[in-house]
Amino acid sequence: PRGGVSSMSVDEVFARVANAWNEVTSSVDAAWDAAWRSRNRANAEESRKKTALATGIVTERDARHARVPPYVFERDVGARVRVLDLASNAIVDVDDAIGSLRNAQKVNLSFNAVRALPRAFSTLVNLKTLDLRGNKLTALPEDIDSLLALEDLDVRENALRALPRTIGKCKRLRRLDASANALTTFDDAIAGLGNCADLEVIRFARNREMRGALPVAWAHAVKLKEIDVDDTKCDGVPGEILLACDRLTTLSLRRTLVDVGTLKRTDGFESYESRRQGKHNKQLDSRVLLDDSRLDERLR
Repeated sequence: PRGGVSSMSVDEVFARVANAWNEVTSSVDAAWDAAWRSRNRANAEESRKKTALATGIVTERDARHARVPPYVFERDVGARVRVLDLASNAIVDVDDAIGSLRNAQKVNLSFNAVRALPRAFSTLVNLKTLDLRGNKLTALPEDIDSLLALEDLDVRENALRALPRTIGKCKRLRRLDASANALTTFDDAIAGLGNCADLEVIRFARNREMRGALPVAWAHAVKLKEIDVDDTKCDGVPGEILLACDRLTTLSLRRTLVDVGTLKRTDGFESYESRRQGKHNKQLDSRVLLDDSRLDERLR
């Protein structure tokens, strides 16, 4: 050492220089990668925008979005959107601008984290299929009957405590699946589904605290083919449903409080059982393979 300054060997000097250079190049590489990814995302989004303009189909499934991509609401795109697929992202809030998609016929927001639908949703008067499975919804809009064309509503695996009273005014509704929510009773709103003249499928399975008998009013939905209330505390099936719904071939009551003996003595059960057996015999004759659980009485 001279003058109190330590000396370094040539190797140490080169080592320090090499380390400094590595840090610089690593930073440059990281910045370049980030810029490249950003450019790729922009290019990919531009490509999807062009596809949407050409086909009316927006596909942004499993793209790590925290919101609906803004390009969807651009005037030239929004006017053409017929299908909006945003499944499996991380969307919490849906912008009111979704109301601009007046020609949308199918919206898939399944497996996000949506907590509520905006009021503007009610303007989607051409919407036929709405998939909201696997979100965090606790309620649906009270004006859901404004969705005049709605045929298929899937709200499985949310936290719904009730359905809106206007659900029975969705005149074109054909299929409702509200399984695995937090519903507790077959209330007046749910009874109102009997007013849906085209309704074919009702599913409330795995609402484990849902109590009471199936609503007599469902007998007015004469096109019903399937009722599934597995894993609920349903305790009765009115004979009116079995008698009036002469297309009903699937009545699934596994792990409920319904007494099978009482059900079999209910007016209309023999006709239902005949239809059910006929359906499965046709499936077997057509060599359609089904698991055993689809071939039992669905009353266990």
